[in-house]
Amino acid sequence: MKKISILIGIVLLGMGIYAQPLNYYDGTEGLTGTNLKSALHTIIDGHVKYHYSTVKQILKNSDEDPNNPDNIILVYTGWSIPKANFASVVDSLDYWNREHIWAKSHGDFGTDPGPGTDAHAIRPVDNSVNSARSYKDFDNGGTQVYDNGIATGCYADNNSWEPRNEVKGDVARMIFYMATRYEGTNGELDLEVVDYVNTYPAPEHGKLSTLLAWNLADPPDEFEKNRNDVVFNWQHNRNPFVDYPEFAEIIWNGATPSPIFITNVVSSPVIPEADDTVTINATITHNTGGTIVGATLYWGYSWGSLSNQVSLSASGSNYSGQIPGQAASTKMYFKIVADAGTEQKTYFGSYRVANEPFAGTLTSIYDIQGQTASTPYNGQTVSTGGVVTASFGADFFLQNGTGAWNGLFVYNSGYFPQIGDSLIVTGEISEYYDMTELSNVTDFYPISSNNPLPDPVVLATGDVWDEQYEGVLIRVEDAQCVGDTLYGMWKVNDGSGNCLIHNSAVYSFNYTIGNFYSITGPLKWDFGEFKIELRESDDVEAGVDSQAPSVNTIQLFSSTIMHVNFTEEVTQASAEDLANYQINNGITVISAAHHAFDKTKVILTLSPLSVGDYILTVDAVEDLAGNAVNNQQIAFTSIYSIDESLIGQWQVYPNPVDDILYINPENQNLKAFDIRILDFTGRLVKQYSKNNSALISVDVSDLNEGVYFIEMKSEDRVATSKFVK
Repeated sequence: MKKISILIGIVLLGMGIYAQPLNYYDGTEGLTGTNLKSALHTIIDGHVKYHYSTVKQILKNSDEDPNNPDNIILVYTGWSIPKANFASVVDSLDYWNREHIWAKSHGDFGTDPGPGTDAHAIRPVDNSVNSARSYKDFDNGGTQVYDNGIATGCYADNNSWEPRNEVKGDVARMIFYMATRYEGTNGELDLEVVDYVNTYPAPEHGKLSTLLAWNLADPPDEFEKNRNDVVFNWQHNRNPFVDYPEFAEIIWNGATPSPIFITNVVSSPVIPEADDTVTINATITHNTGGTIVGATLYWGYSWGSLSNQVSLSASGSNYSGQIPGQAASTKMYFKIVADAGTEQKTYFGSYRVANEPFAGTLTSIYDIQGQTASTPYNGQTVSTGGVVTASFGADFFLQNGTGAWNGLFVYNSGYFPQIGDSLIVTGEISEYYDMTELSNVTDFYPISSNNPLPDPVVLATGDVWDEQYEGVLIRVEDAQCVGDTLYGMWKVNDGSGNCLIHNSAVYSFNYTIGNFYSITGPLKWDFGEFKIELRESDDVEAGVDSQAPSVNTIQLFSSTIMHVNFTEEVTQASAEDLANYQINNGITVISAAHHAFDKTKVILTLSPLSVGDYILTVDAVEDLAGNAVNNQQIAFTSIYSIDESLIGQWQVYPNPVDDILYINPENQNLKAFDIRILDFTGRLVKQYSKNNSALISVDVSDLNEGVYFIEMKSEDRVATSKFVK
C-alpha cells in the first residue's frame, strides 16, 4: 500500500477564500456615468457560466441560513426552510424554487447559461410568491401579498412589485448588476435599467428612480456581502454594487465620485502563517488637490464585525497599519476609511491565514481505486493529494500521476480549487452508484497553483468504457460526432465504438453531427454511463477524418427502389458510379442518385427483386476526405414477389404526363388491388385502393417535375412501372 507519512510546510491559500480580492476595482477611480459602467463591465465580464441545474447548488451555499446550515433563506419573505425542500411547482410554505430577480421574460433569455443562470441575480423563493411576482417591474405601492394567509411584507399591483424592506436594496443591486454585466458584447443581450414600468418583454427593467432610492435606504448587510463572496467563488466575478453601492449613484444619478483614491492595497505577507502579524499598505491620494487628514484601518472576523481599529501611519501618500496575528485558517476582513475633512472614502478587503501544515498519512489515489471495480476504502476517511485536472465549482477531479487508476472525483467539497492547483484533501471514500468518490470533506490543504497537468491517456472511443480510467484525464482523437442523447450529451466514434461527451455544468460545445473532433477531459461514471466531462473551450479541437465511410443502413421502398445510408457524407461522383454497387442473384443496379439534400444517402434503382435473401456489395464510395469503402457486404431480405405475368397487363398513360395520369388494368380478373406512387427517393406521394378493375384517373398536377415509380399490387403479386412528370 502506498501510504506515506508526510509533513508539508507552508501551504498556499488561493482557493476557498470567500472574500473580495484586493485591487479588484482598480481603474475605476474617478470615472463617472457610462465610463464607470463600461469599466465595471470589463471587470465582471467573462464569468464562469453554469447550467441552470447547478444554480440550485450555488443557492444552497450563497443563501444558507447563518443560524441553521441545513436551511435556506427565501428572498421575498425572509423565511428559513430546509435546503432539501426544493421543488419547482409545489405551492407550499415548505418548498422553494429559483427566482430570477431580473425576470427572464424581460429579454426572453430563459434559463440558458448567461443571464438565465447568473447566481448574482437568482434567489431562492417560495413558489406561490414567485408566481405572484411573475414578470412585474419593481416599484412602490400596491396591496399586501399573502402566502397561505401569511403577510409577506411585499406589495403588488398590476404592473409592479415591492419587496419587503429588508431586501429592497438587495433587489436594486441585483438589477444594477444585470444591467452592467450584460451589455450586448460577445453575442449576449444588452440589458438596461429604465425609469418606468411595463417593460415586458423588452430587455429592460424598471423603475430606476425607485431602485436608486432602495439602494440608499437599504445598504448591503452582512448576509448580502457574504452572498457576494460565495457567488464569487463559484462564478469568479462579483456584484460591484454590493461591494460599493455608491457606484449606482455615480452611474445613473449623476453623483460625483469621491476625489479620494485608495489604490495599491497590499497585505504582507500575502499568505500569512498562524500568528503572523499582517501589515496592510495602501496608497491614498486626493485627486483634486485636497488634503488627506488621516486614515483608519478597521478589522474583524466578519463583514458585520469590523470593530477593531488602528490609525494608519503615513509616509507621503503611503499608509500602513497592522492586524495582529490570528489562528490558522482564520478568514479576516478589513476596511480602510480615508478622511479628507468634509469627505471620506472606504475601501474593503480581506485575506485568509494559512492552514496548519499537514501532518498525517497520505493514501495514494492509486490505492484508493484499488485496481478493482469497488474501492477497498469504501466508508473510510483518508487524506490524498494530487493536481486538480477539472473544476466544476465545489466539485473537482484530482489526479496523482499519469495513467490508469490515478484519478478521483471529489464531490461537494466546500472549496473552489482551480485547474492546476496542487492540494491535499481529507474526506470519506465511497462508491456512489459505482463511482468512486471522495466527499464529506473535513480538511483541505492547498499547496501550489499553476502546476502542469498529467498527460491525458489517449484512448480509442470504444475503449473508454473501462473502470481503470474512471476519474482520469483522457483524450480521444479524430472521432466523428455521430449523434446526441439527452442531458447535454453527444456521441463520437473513431470506428471502434461510441464514446459519450458531456456538455458539463461549466462548458458546452456546439457540436455538429458528422464533424470530426479530438476531445480531452476527465472520464466520469454516473447514471450507468462513462462520459468525458468538458471543462473549457480548449477541450474540443477540430479532428481529421481518417475513417472510411460505411453503409449504416439500407431501406427497401419497393421491389426496385433502395436507399443506401452511409455513416457520413459521400461524394456525388463516387456515389453515382454504378460500378461501385453489386447485388447477387442476377439483380442489376440500373441507376444511382445522390440525394439532393442528405449527402449521406444514395438512391438505387434496381431490376425487380423477388422474395428472398440478397447481398449488396459496396466498394470505392468515398467520403469528402477521400476515404473509400472497401468491398463492404450487406445482407438483406426482400419481401416483394414480382409476377412477370402482370407486367404489360396495365396501361399507364400519357407518359410523360401533365395533369391527369390514367392507370387501366387490362386483366379484368384483378378484382382488388393497391396502387402506390413514389418519387425517385422512394417517398410515398399518393396511394389508392380499388375493389374493381375500373379505369383509375390520378391527378398529378400537384407533383413536381421528375421521375416517379408506380407499384401495382394484387394479392401478393407486384408489378412496377414509371412515368415522367
